[in-house]
Amino acid sequence: MRSAFHRVCLASAIALATALASRAAAQEAPASEAGGLSEIVVTAQKRSENLQQTPLAVSAITSEMIEQRGIADVSSLTSIAPNLVVGMTGAATANVALFIRGIGESDTVLTADSPVGIYVDGVVLGRTSGAAFDLVDLERIEVLRGPQGTLYGRNTTGGAVNLISKKPGDTFSVEQSLSYGRFDFIQSKTTIDTGEWGDTGLRARATYLHKQRDGYVDNVLRSDSGDPGAYNTDAFRIAVRYDHGGPLRLDYAFDYNDRRGVSIPVQLIAARPDILAYIEASSSLGGEAPQISRKRMSTQRADTDGPVRDKITGHNFVAELDLSDSLTLRSLTGYRTWKNTVVSDQDGNGGLVGLVVDPGILAGGPFVPLGVQPISLFNLSFDRSQKQFTQEVNLLGNIGSSVDFVLGAYYFREVVHDANPTNFTLILPSGAPIEAAPGVFVNSFGVNLATDTVYRHKSRSRALFGQVTGHLTDRLSLTAGLRYTRDDKHLDQTVPFVRQLDRSFDKVNWAVSADYKVNDDIMAYARVATGYKAGGFSARAANDGFEPENLTSYEVGIKSELFDRRLRFNTAVFYTDLKDIQRSQFLAGSGGTISNVVNAGHARYIGVEAEAAAAVTDELTLTANFGYIDRKFLEFDLLDPATDELVDISDSARFFGSASTTLAASAEYRTPLSFGELTARLDYSYRTRVYYTTTALVNPYHEDISDGPVGLLDARLTLSDIEMAGGKLSIAGWVKNVTNEAHQQWGVDFGSLGFAYANYAEPRTWGIELKVSY
Repeated sequence: MRSAFHRVCLASAIALATALASRAAAQEAPASEAGGLSEIVVTAQKRSENLQQTPLAVSAITSEMIEQRGIADVSSLTSIAPNLVVGMTGAATANVALFIRGIGESDTVLTADSPVGIYVDGVVLGRTSGAAFDLVDLERIEVLRGPQGTLYGRNTTGGAVNLISKKPGDTFSVEQSLSYGRFDFIQSKTTIDTGEWGDTGLRARATYLHKQRDGYVDNVLRSDSGDPGAYNTDAFRIAVRYDHGGPLRLDYAFDYNDRRGVSIPVQLIAARPDILAYIEASSSLGGEAPQISRKRMSTQRADTDGPVRDKITGHNFVAELDLSDSLTLRSLTGYRTWKNTVVSDQDGNGGLVGLVVDPGILAGGPFVPLGVQPISLFNLSFDRSQKQFTQEVNLLGNIGSSVDFVLGAYYFREVVHDANPTNFTLILPSGAPIEAAPGVFVNSFGVNLATDTVYRHKSRSRALFGQVTGHLTDRLSLTAGLRYTRDDKHLDQTVPFVRQLDRSFDKVNWAVSADYKVNDDIMAYARVATGYKAGGFSARAANDGFEPENLTSYEVGIKSELFDRRLRFNTAVFYTDLKDIQRSQFLAGSGGTISNVVNAGHARYIGVEAEAAAAVTDELTLTANFGYIDRKFLEFDLLDPATDELVDISDSARFFGSASTTLAASAEYRTPLSFGELTARLDYSYRTRVYYTTTALVNPYHEDISDGPVGLLDARLTLSDIEMAGGKLSIAGWVKNVTNEAHQQWGVDFGSLGFAYANYAEPRTWGIELKVSY
C-alpha cells in the first residue's frame, strides 16, 4: 500500500506543479437560467437535441450529477432512472446484470447476449461481463428505456445505456482530486486539458485514475488487500480532437483499465439437511466448522478466493464531414479488448474436510473410501478474453425545416475465448452410517470432482437502418424507422461437449411515433416499436441452440417544463409483448454446472414511469423518479426434472433480476458563502423484492436467495469554489448506505448440488475528497 500511496502523491504533485506553472484558469460549465433547471442535451436519436424535445423515454444525468452521486461505473446506475435495476453477479469484480423495464440477462457465459445494450461513446460493449470498468471522464449518461431496435439494433429490447465521455476543451485546464475513505479507500484522479495548440484546431485531454481499497468482509485466511471486494485499479483515457471550424471534425480516444481485486463476498446461506450434517462434521474430523447464515457476515474463511483481474482497452475514432449546410457524413470506428482471469471460492468456506470416496462410484464402480480429505462445495476459475471491432456510418441531414433523417450502415465482429475449470465436492447420502474417524459417524460421503468448459465463439452482425421525422406542422411531428439485421454465430467447443455449431438469423425491426407540442412547455408522444434479441447457443447448454426473442412495445408519454423551467415532469405508460423468451434451466450435478437454454415463454409487461425535478427555490432542488411494472407470463414451458415432462409454470414463475417497483428521490441545497459555495445533498433509492431464479421447481432455494425490499440512503456535503493560488479548491465528505442496510448484489441456487449462496453488497462506507482545479 505504501508504494501505491507514493504513486498517488507523485501524480498529484506533478499535476499541481503543472497547473501552478501555467497560471491558467479552469473552464467553468455553463450556468442554468437564473432560478430554473439546466437544459440537458442528449444524443439518443444520433443527433444532439433537448431532452424535453426527444419523443422517447430517456433519462440523463450530467457530469456534475455523476460526481455528486459518486457514480464510478455501470454498477452504480440503479437509481438514475425508473425501472432500472443493476446487479453484480458473483465470481468476478466487473460482471454486471442490467434490467430495464423487467428485461435483462445475468448469465456470464460469453455466448449469452444481454437485451440491454451498453454503449461507450457510440461503441457497443459486446459483453456485460467485464462491463463494470471505471469510467474516468464522463460528460453524460443516458438511459433509453424500451426497445431501440431501429437506431441501436438487435439486443436492445430492454433498452440502452449511453456513456458519453468529455471531449477536449478550448482552453488549458488542470484538475486534481484526492480521496480517502473506509476500508483504506484511496483515489487519485488527474485531468489535463491542453486547450487548442496554437491555431491548428488540435486539442487533447488526458485523465488518469488510480484507486484501491481493502475488502469489506474480513477473510481470516487473507490480508486486508485480499479480502472479498478489494480492488486496485489503474485507468486512463486520452482524447484528441481536430476542429478548425471547417467542414471536417475528427475525434480519437483511447481508454485503458487494469482492475485487480477479489470477487465480491460469497456467503453460504442455505443447504440441504444431509449436506449441512456432512459439513458440520468437519470440525470433529480435524477441519474447520462451516459458516452458514442468512444474515450478512462480517468475517469468513475462504481458502480459494482471488485473485481476479480485468484488463480492458478501447480505441474510438469518429470522423464527421459536413457535405453541405444540411447534410453530414459520420463514421464511427471502435476496437475493444477484454482479458479476464478469476479464482473464486463460491461457498465462502475454507478448511472443510469430510469423508471422501473414489469417483468411480458414479460410474457404477465399488465403494472405495479415500479417507478424510479437504472438500469444497464449489470453487471455480476463468480465463477469458474478448476482441471486438465495430464500424458504423451515418448520413444525417434535413430537407428544409420539414424533414430530418438519419441513414446508416453497421458492422460488428466479435471473438471470445473461455476456459472455466471448476472443482467441487458432490455430497451423496449413504445407506447406513459410516465411521469417518474413531467415534465420528456420518450419513453421507463426498466425491471430489473437477470439470471444465472450454470454447471459442465468433459473432458477426450487419445492419442497414434509417429514420425519418416529418414536421407536419409547427406542433405535430411523425417519425418512422426501419432496420434490417443479419447475425451469424459460430461455436467451436472442446469441453464438456465436442462440437461445432453455426446459426444465422435475420430480422426487420421498425418503429413509428408521433409527438405533439401542446404548447411551448408540454409535449405528448406515442410510440410503437419492435425489437429482437438474437438467437444462438450456450456453451453450457446440452442442446444445439435457440431462436431469437421478439418484442413489440406500445408507449405513450408526456414531457413538460412548467413555471419558467422550475418544474420538469415526464411520464410514460407502456405495454410490452415479449415472445419466444430465452430461458436457461440450471442443471448442477456430477457433470458440473450446465444448463439447457430454450425458447420457453411468452410474457407481457404493463408499466408506468414518472420523473420530476423542481427548483423549489434558487437554493433547493428536488428530484424523484418512480417506476412500476405489472409483469405476467402468458406461457412458460419448463422441463420438470422429477417427471421429465414439459409443464406450464406461467402462473407461478417469477421474473428474475428485476423489481416490480423502483423509487428514487434526492434533495440538493446550494448556498453561496463569503469564500465559496456550500452544497448539501441526500439521495434515497428503493426497490421491491428481487428474485434471482424463476421457479422452485428446479431451484429449491428460489425464495431463500431472493432479496428485498431494499432502501438505501446516501449523503454528501461539499464546499466548492474556494479561491486558492489562482485556482479553485473544493472539499467534500460523503457517506453511502447511511443506515448500513444489508442487501444483496446477487444470489445463486446450486439446485441439485444442495446449497445456495448470496453475494452481499457493501455496508456503510464513507470518504473525504479534496479537489483543486486551475
